[in-house]
Amino acid sequence: MKISRITLTPIQTHRRTGSISSHLILQMHTDEGLTGLGEISDLDCYRMYMPDIDAVRTGIERVVLGRDPFAIEAMHAELSKYLHNYFASAPSYPPFTPGSQIAAGIDMACFDIMGKAVGRPAYDFLGGKTRDHIEVCYPLFQVKAEGDYDRNLGYIDDLLAQGISRFRYYVGVDFAKDEKFLAALRDRFGDRVALKALDFQARHYWKDTLRAYDRLKQFGFEVIESPSWREDFEGMAQIRRRIEADVSEHASSAAQAMAMIRAGAVDIFNVTVNSGGLVPVRKLVALAELSGIKTLIGTTQELSIGTAAHAHLGASMAELGAASDPVGPLLYAEDVVKERIRFDGNRIVVPDGPGLGMELDEDALESLRAPLVEWDRAAHGAGYVSD
Repeated sequence: MKISRITLTPIQTHRRTGSISSHLILQMHTDEGLTGLGEISDLDCYRMYMPDIDAVRTGIERVVLGRDPFAIEAMHAELSKYLHNYFASAPSYPPFTPGSQIAAGIDMACFDIMGKAVGRPAYDFLGGKTRDHIEVCYPLFQVKAEGDYDRNLGYIDDLLAQGISRFRYYVGVDFAKDEKFLAALRDRFGDRVALKALDFQARHYWKDTLRAYDRLKQFGFEVIESPSWREDFEGMAQIRRRIEADVSEHASSAAQAMAMIRAGAVDIFNVTVNSGGLVPVRKLVALAELSGIKTLIGTTQELSIGTAAHAHLGASMAELGAASDPVGPLLYAEDVVKERIRFDGNRIVVPDGPGLGMELDEDALESLRAPLVEWDRAAHGAGYVSD
């Protein structure tokens, strides 16, 4: 079997917050009639340097055409000659680059083909299934304006009705507003809502984070995420020695993961398929296991294809140390598959179909086709803009 053709489609999907996310959907066709699906997800953070679609397509074709999709280690070796900034070295926040996300799309499409070729789920190529569900949490973006209080609380009301009761909250734009919001959350919902994590987004000097932690710990949470400036692993270690919550940081490359291990910086590695694909991220998981560090699965909020790749990763892992983050199919109004990956309350149900277990909806894909970037729309996540 050989890879014979590539189709790359740019799309836009709407989030519940009102912002729009851009994605590239990859179809990897073979000479035996099988097509693997991949996703280059949620590219909004690159709005000043969005990838050129024709250039990306040409680059992918030069690397993958004529190759055996089962020979995925060789594929990554070839990709590393052109996409230097993934796995060998990478940023911690955000834990991906355009190069690493392109590699991830190729990688997951290969796993999808492999599974379809033999009628087995992708997790069987990662060591087999250890669990049927992945525990997850829903993101709440930070309060910046008065209208954000009621909006966030309204989201929680809606989500509780769907059986979703575990959340993580982005903090740090204004700690006074964060304290007011979290107090309102506890007053309104009490123990019906579980707060997994506060995400500090690598915005703050570690002493400022520590002061904020002392102010906010009354609201009850398990984890603090990205608590110090980028690559300040010594600062993270200082925080870790002084707090009760677990410290988590994105582990995006072997070099960065080793630096965190040596510094004693974290309790949990946050790993994501977007760091280059299932093959490299599985190596980071193994490094964590050997070092006595817990793991959770992070996200940039993928559609169902990318979320399925994360679910197969989680299904293959011996342990998950905290609830994970991929809930994009709950966050987006639209998707590109005939049946979205399934959620059961606070859990993703791991797909058991061949490959990633997702079937492309060609009509939906075409209806969502759009340019990758629009400058006059709100960003999301760390750059979320209030209405």
